[in-house]
Amino acid sequence: MRVIYIRKMRYEDAYQKLDREIQSAFMNGETLVDVVHGIGEGKLKSMTIEYVRSYDFLKINDTSLYIEPNPGVTRVEIFAPSKHVLKKYRNN
Repeated sequence: MRVIYIRKMRYEDAYQKLDREIQSAFMNGETLVDVVHGIGEGKLKSMTIEYVRSYDFLKINDTSLYIEPNPGVTRVEIFAPSKHVLKKYRNN
């Protein structure tokens, strides 16, 4: 599983890294990523949640039903096409 570290980053830099890494994970057919944003004031966590909600192929994965969640990490589920379909897109 891919882990995206944006903790202690400036807001704009964190947003750009999150976008770049999520898009890369999507194109690689990955289905789960952990975004490590830390606790702090909650600005990076809020930005992560807003980012996820702005795309229909992303969803926040609620793990609280079966494990104790880490408040400094948001698990994101990616609904990407299969690796075979993605390979077809890349070849065109």
